[in-house]
Amino acid sequence: MSKSKATSLTISALFTALIVVLSQISIPIQPIPFTFSLLAIFLTGALLPPKQALLSTFTYVMLGAIGLPVFAGFRGGLGVIIGFTGGFIIAYPIMAFVIAVLIKIGKNKNFIFTLVGMLLALIICYSLGSIWYMVVAKAPFSQAFSLCVAPFILLDILKIIIASAFSMALKKAIPKLVLQN
Repeated sequence: MSKSKATSLTISALFTALIVVLSQISIPIQPIPFTFSLLAIFLTGALLPPKQALLSTFTYVMLGAIGLPVFAGFRGGLGVIIGFTGGFIIAYPIMAFVIAVLIKIGKNKNFIFTLVGMLLALIICYSLGSIWYMVVAKAPFSQAFSLCVAPFILLDILKIIIASAFSMALKKAIPKLVLQN
């Protein structure tokens, strides 16, 4: 295995671990807990190239799907994926990929592309999560919105601001050989 491939896999694994750790910081409100997992997803998308961002987040989802306790509240298994929060979790790889692609389009230097990418990713998360919730709970859109979106909007926008600023600072501080976005 080449040194660059080993470095790439190691960085992907570190970001998967970051998602696992930040997912455990949660406030267990029902039916959707407030977690810091989106902060990790935003950072993953902002700091890694598209393929690596997709790999890191997909690995996280698969680790949880096979039963490892990586989801919020140290939960894991297909029951979580097919439960109320499954749509949000399934959105993570798409979110990270979209953010990484938009940042790449913005030549990795434009704060606006970072913000737009994260906002678009949040819309994807809310959409997939709400639709999934509506199907699983057999609930109308109004209920899904009031339980799955409305309580989280302000805090998720704050996460976007934090992740955008933090990722821009990290890109300046960390050598380009490590973060090859």
